[in-house]
Amino acid sequence: MPAQQEFDAAEFADRLAAMTDEEVFLMMQKLEEGSERIPPKDRDESDVFAQIAMVETAIEDRFPGQLLAPYKDWKQRRIGG
Repeated sequence: MPAQQEFDAAEFADRLAAMTDEEVFLMMQKLEEGSERIPPKDRDESDVFAQIAMVETAIEDRFPGQLLAPYKDWKQRRIGG
C-alpha cells in the first residue's frame, strides 16, 4: 500500500479559515464524493471523515444556528441551476 501523506489538522483548519464560503462548500462536496469511494475496510485509515467533520464545523461557525442548511441550499441551487 502506498504511503499516505500525514494529515495536518491545524494546517487544514488554517486553509479552511482562509476560504470563501463557496470554496468551503466546494471542499465539502469534494470530500463527500471522495468518502463514497472509500471501501468500508479502509475507512478507519482514511482522513476524509475527519476532514468532513472539520468542514462541517467551519460551516456551522460561519452560519450560527443553521447547522448545514447553507451548504444543503447551495447544493440544491447547483443541482437545480
